[in-house]
Amino acid sequence: MRGSDNPKRSKVLLLATVLGMVLPAFTVYAADGSTPSDEGPASRATVGANTETSQELTTVVVTATKRATTVQSTPISITAVTSEEIASRGVTDFQTLARSVPGLAIRDDGPGQSEFEMRGLYGAGGNSSVVGFYIDEIPLASPAFSNLGKTVINPDLYDLERVEVLRGPQGTLYGSSSLAGTVRLIPAAPQLGTSTASAEEKVSYTASGGNVNHQENVMANLPIGDTAAVRIVGSFTSDSGWIKRSVIADGAVTTDTGVYPNVSRPSNFYTAPLQEDLKGVNTTRMDSIRAQLLWKPIDNLTIQPMAMYQRTEQGAPPEVDVDGASAYPQTPAVKAHWEIYDSPEPQTDSFTLGSLKTIYDFPAFSLTSATGLWHRNALVVQDGTEEINSVFGIAANSPSAGGLGPTGPEPNGPGATEQDAEWQLSEELRLTSSAPGPLQWVAGYFYQDLHSQFNQYIISPQAAPVVGSPPWMFLAFQPQVITQNAFFGDVTWQLSQQFSLEVGLRHYHYSLSNSDTEFGVFAPNAYLGNSVPYFAAFSNQASGTLPSFTVTYNINHDDMVYAKASKGIRIGGANNPAPAADPGTTNNPFPVAVECGLQAKVLLTTTCNPNIFLQTPTTFQSDTLWSYELGEKTSFFEHRMLLDLAAYYEVWNRPQLPTNIAGFYLDANGAPAHIKGVEGQLQALLPLGFDLSLNAAYTDATFQQASTLIGFPAGLAVPDTPKVTASAVLRWTHPLPNQLSLFGSFEENYVGTRTDEPVGLTATVQNINQILVHMPAYSILNLRFGISGERGSGDKWTAALFVDNLTNNQVLLDPQPQQAVQTSAFTRYTLSRPLTAGVDLTYRF
Repeated sequence: MRGSDNPKRSKVLLLATVLGMVLPAFTVYAADGSTPSDEGPASRATVGANTETSQELTTVVVTATKRATTVQSTPISITAVTSEEIASRGVTDFQTLARSVPGLAIRDDGPGQSEFEMRGLYGAGGNSSVVGFYIDEIPLASPAFSNLGKTVINPDLYDLERVEVLRGPQGTLYGSSSLAGTVRLIPAAPQLGTSTASAEEKVSYTASGGNVNHQENVMANLPIGDTAAVRIVGSFTSDSGWIKRSVIADGAVTTDTGVYPNVSRPSNFYTAPLQEDLKGVNTTRMDSIRAQLLWKPIDNLTIQPMAMYQRTEQGAPPEVDVDGASAYPQTPAVKAHWEIYDSPEPQTDSFTLGSLKTIYDFPAFSLTSATGLWHRNALVVQDGTEEINSVFGIAANSPSAGGLGPTGPEPNGPGATEQDAEWQLSEELRLTSSAPGPLQWVAGYFYQDLHSQFNQYIISPQAAPVVGSPPWMFLAFQPQVITQNAFFGDVTWQLSQQFSLEVGLRHYHYSLSNSDTEFGVFAPNAYLGNSVPYFAAFSNQASGTLPSFTVTYNINHDDMVYAKASKGIRIGGANNPAPAADPGTTNNPFPVAVECGLQAKVLLTTTCNPNIFLQTPTTFQSDTLWSYELGEKTSFFEHRMLLDLAAYYEVWNRPQLPTNIAGFYLDANGAPAHIKGVEGQLQALLPLGFDLSLNAAYTDATFQQASTLIGFPAGLAVPDTPKVTASAVLRWTHPLPNQLSLFGSFEENYVGTRTDEPVGLTATVQNINQILVHMPAYSILNLRFGISGERGSGDKWTAALFVDNLTNNQVLLDPQPQQAVQTSAFTRYTLSRPLTAGVDLTYRF
């Protein structure tokens, strides 16, 4: 990769600079004679406030345990980011923020198509995400069958109160969606008796093929009498693209070399004459609006309805072609996707949420009801022309020249189309103790009714002379319903002034049902005709109990250590049927390749035996995780430095893993994995108006036994798990006369080396070390500098200049699967956004 050594050099330079500044600064600062505050943490100035009286850091108040606590008093490895920090760093979306959170990894498919992984748990396979994702009290869910993985929306962060990231299994309080951890986005609540508003305008320019971008954010808080208020937030974003789409001239390339699935593009593919060269095709537009009402008809009753809508439109994914199936992919000189036909690849993702939170405070406890109803509909379009033609070993040009013609148009788009539609109704009803005393508790009930619909359309309208009529390559319609009921409880007993014991239990019962209807050349009933349906149905149900145990020892008011053991679970599911066929019984090369690939995996043979017929598993079981964690939280230098450390050991049993068999995707349970890691966070209030945040995580995740069906031998590192991630954020403010201040921030986010599964290759325990994809380390630097002011009326404003990706480090992030046949020769990789510089103006009144 271009500049692959730069991240290491910049990381060392940054660390040396930080240490050289921090240690002398604290020596002077701790001796300045300041008197420590006797007030509680809630009265301390927030980090980054940088006023002349800001002598201490304030730990953030969170509700991760279903009650209000502080980060420093909560025995969980947790990162909490406040609205003030989000604004001062200029972060606008969760994908960007997540890169600075220790232990949290991203599999990036573009805006609104990110899969989150945590603590070494690979999340690409299975029935649901390994990381729970919440907007306030409402759990979201990833698509059950999406080819792009277990992706969630990418909400705008304007006017959020805070973001909470909880690491480790959170099964007791958050259920089966939180095997590896939980992310919570907490919107700012309406304020009673106060009229406030804010606005933000951001204009920027993206280099290296990009253009002008702009974003507008607005917020209005309006009181309604003395007992109610409404808060309305709107965000509108338009980003230019930087990827090209190059359409090759008719007949300029010939048939792919090799025999499916081991094919490669013609030697002149990337140099052939073009009929069209479109620039900046991966444009993005995102519009969102959120409205929340707060009503307190009486002092002890709070009613909070909320509505949210967000729509993301992309002209194309931010992906580039990388020639061949290299185990060490390099950023190409030309950032483009080549096509045989002019096939646009738009993507849309719309999300609607309605929720109602009601809290009634009794004298000794509170009753909370959180009801949510949301709907999401995503359409992903890809050109699948090359992939389809490669199966039949013919040139991917017009039918008159012997080809199949283009994929598409389809019912929902110009190319191979995937539709992921989901809706969910959820309800959580819980009681939380509020009276003082050594015994504190939470008890509740959770209900979930989740409906997922996966539709896929791969049609080659001009291919009937070759494949028969109708020219359906593959049509699939797969509805799934998950119903879950759970009862949970958590009790904390303060045994003494120093010791406390916490025990949590969650008993769950879920039922799952789905069906699968398939048509076409690549469907199991293809030998009967393209329009003959294949139908299968599956149902399952299970019950279980998830425990957690925590012992906490408070050394003093500022120092705490804890030990925690907890269990998480992710529910099982069903697979698509593999269209395998005995060699010699069909002229269709796809099912034959699947059967031969299955034999290579299971029998470890390179010769396909026509007398053996293997079948893939139709279902996969729930996977579980036991986590054992030791942590400490402490403060130094009279609360001017906060340090949180956590070390953990986890056992991941029956991990739900994806694999590929000659272009056919399959989920299966693999062998156990053991995961060891360390996470650390440091916040420091420095002299001269500086404050510093350092985050780092080390993860060692390996499989303990061989998984022949998956193709993973014992000792293989869990894919997509960087051993090291780190970030540093240095912020600064300097007061000026006339209520003015200068401010700035410098941020570096580092992601270490990691491996990934090769897309489209049949991995076996014998060949995986030769074909495993090795992704290089990278580092992204952001810089921000500006001025802020306050008018006599109390209005506040800021004006800032910023540069994101300061060194213009364009790196390959993740390999991306195809919508049509998964073939390694046509693998694309998401590409990081180039250097983007601009101005950011805000006004609050």
